Amino acid sequence: MLARRLALVAASLSLLGGLALLGAPAALAQMPAPNVIKDPKAAPAGVYKLDPRHASATVKLAHMGLSHYTLRLDTIAGSYTYDPAHPTATQVSVTLDPKSVDTGDTKFNEEISDKFLDAGKFPTITFTSTKIIAGAGDRGEVEGILDFHGVQKPVTLHVTYRGFVEMMKQQRMGFSGEATFKRSDFGATSYIPLVGDEITLLVEVEFAKQ
Repeated sequence: MLARRLALVAASLSLLGGLALLGAPAALAQMPAPNVIKDPKAAPAGVYKLDPRHASATVKLAHMGLSHYTLRLDTIAGSYTYDPAHPTATQVSVTLDPKSVDTGDTKFNEEISDKFLDAGKFPTITFTSTKIIAGAGDRGEVEGILDFHGVQKPVTLHVTYRGFVEMMKQQRMGFSGEATFKRSDFGATSYIPLVGDEITLLVEVEFAKQ
C-alpha cells in the first residue's frame, strides 16, 4: 500500500514538472520587452563574466576566391572588471579554444583544428585588451594583443555597445565586435593561397554581472 502511494506521488510530481516545462515558454512570451539602456555609465560597477550560452565567435575567410567560408569556435570564455566612472579603463580578456571548431562536419572540424590551427601545439587563442577608445554613439575600438598560433601581435577590435539590461534579477551588458588580420602574421600559413590569408573574426557576446 505504501509503495503504491509513493508511486502515485512520484507520478504526480513528474506530471507537474512536465506541465511547468510546457508552461515556461508561454510565461516567457508574456514577459515585457527588456529595457535596454544604451548609456554605458548606467551599468553598475563590478566583475562581469562572459555568458557562453549567449556568445559566439565566427571566423570568415576566402576559399579559392569563390566564397567567404564561415566557421564557428564554440568554446569561448572571458571577463572584465567594470567601473562606470571610468569605462575606457576596463581591461577585457577573452579566450577561444581552437579545438572547438564547428563547420557542421566532424572530420572537417578535426582537419581545420589540427592542420589549420595546430590546436595540439597551440591549445588556446586569447585576446587581452590594452586600450579602449570611445567612438561616436555606441561605437568604439578595443586595442589589444592577440595570442594566436604561438605569436603575439596587436589587433584592433571594432566594437558596438548593444546596451545594459537588468532583468530576472540579473544584470548584463552586450557587445558586437569585428577584427580583421592576416593569419600569416601569426605563422599560420597552411593552404595559402588556396585558402585566404585575411581572417575576419566576428563576436557577439553578453557579459553577466557576478
